[in-house]
Amino acid sequence: MNNILKVAKNEYTQHVFTKKFWVALMAVPLIFIFFGAISAFVGAKSVDTRPIGIVDQAGIITQTQKLDGKGGLFDMTIEFQGFKDENAPKVATEAGSLQGYVVIPEGYAENHTLTWYGNKQMTPEVQKALSGFIGQNLMAGLTIPNKERIEAGSVIRIESLDGSVQSSGDSWQRILIPAITGLLYFILVMGSGNYLLQSLVGEKENRTIEIMLTSVTPNEMMAGKIIGNIGVAITQLVSWVGLILIGALAFRSKLTFLSAIEISWATMGINLVFLMVSFIFTASLLAILGATMTETQEAQSVMGLMVFPVMIPFYFFVVIMNAPNGLFARVLSYIPFSNPLTMGLRMAFTKVATWEILLVLAVQVVFAGLMLWLAGKAFKVGMLQFEKKVSLISLLKKEARNA
Repeated sequence: MNNILKVAKNEYTQHVFTKKFWVALMAVPLIFIFFGAISAFVGAKSVDTRPIGIVDQAGIITQTQKLDGKGGLFDMTIEFQGFKDENAPKVATEAGSLQGYVVIPEGYAENHTLTWYGNKQMTPEVQKALSGFIGQNLMAGLTIPNKERIEAGSVIRIESLDGSVQSSGDSWQRILIPAITGLLYFILVMGSGNYLLQSLVGEKENRTIEIMLTSVTPNEMMAGKIIGNIGVAITQLVSWVGLILIGALAFRSKLTFLSAIEISWATMGINLVFLMVSFIFTASLLAILGATMTETQEAQSVMGLMVFPVMIPFYFFVVIMNAPNGLFARVLSYIPFSNPLTMGLRMAFTKVATWEILLVLAVQVVFAGLMLWLAGKAFKVGMLQFEKKVSLISLLKKEARNA
C-alpha cells in the first residue's frame, strides 16, 4: 500500500505542480465561459430593442407602459412611444431611431386589426410585447377578479401516472446539472485520461518503466497511476465547480436568471459519484490500451476514438429527456461511458427508484473494479514489450488461461 501511495503521489505532483496544468485548468472554463457569453451576447443583441411607434386612432391606449426590465446584461425590453399622426414616426423609422410603427385604426374594436409599418418584418419579440401592451390597455378600468394572477399564468407541475411528482416545468433548470456533469466528464476523459495514456506509453517508449518496476510491482504501479490521476481529476472538479460558484455569485445581480435556479445538492452529489466511478473505469481502460501500445502516436489516435462513446448521450439528449424511463435511456445508464449524463438527465426528468439508482451504481462499481484489475494484469504482461505490439485480445486470453 505504501508503494501505491508513493506512485500516486509522484503521478499527482508531476501533473499538478506544473504551470502547464494550472494554465490549462483555468483556460478550459474561461474558454467555455467566453464563447458562451459571446454567443449569448450576440443572440441578445441580434434582437432589435429600438422603440416602436404607436399611432392610436382608436383611443384605446390610456395606460403607461410597464417597463419591467430588471437591468440585466441581456435585458430586451421594448419601449412603445405614442404619436398623434403618422408623419413623425415615419420620419423616425426612416432615420433609424424607431424600428417601425403601428397604426391602431378607429375600427379596431370591431375587427382587432392593426397595421405595422417598417422596413423589416415584425419580430416575435415585438408581437409578444405589443400584444401584452394593447391587452393591458383594453382591460384598463375593467373589474376582473384575480387579474394579476391570470396575467402571470399557471404554475405547471409535471406528475407521472403513478402519482410521483417528476419535476417543475422549468426545463432549462433541470438540464443544467446533468449537462454540466456530462461536460465535466468529457473534459476529464480528454484531459486527465489522455495524460494517463500518454504517460504510460511515453514511459514504455523511453524505457523509464524498467527502472520504476525495480522497486514496485506492476499492480502497484498501475493502481498508483490511476489513483494519482483520480486525484488530478478531483482537483480539476473542485477548481471548476469553485469557479462556477464564484462566477454565479459575482454576476447574480446582472444575470437575473441565476436567481431562479434551484440546485438539489443531493442530486448533484449523486451525479458527481457516478462521474468519478465512470472516470475510474475509463482511466483503467486507457491504461489497458496504453499497455498494448509502443508509440505515442498510437495513443493519440485512441483518444480520438474515445470521443464517440463519451458523446453518445449528447447525441441522444432529446430522446433521453422525452423517455427517461424508456429502454434506451435505461440501457445507457448501465454503460460507464454514457452513465454520468444519462443518469443525470433521468433523475432530472423523472423519479428514478432508489433501488435502481443503487443497482446502477453497483454495476458501475463492478465494471470499474474489473477494469482496474484487468489494467494491472495488462500492465504486467504488456508494459515490458518494447518492440512488439501486444494484442489486447491475446493479452486477455493469456490471463484467462492463467486464471
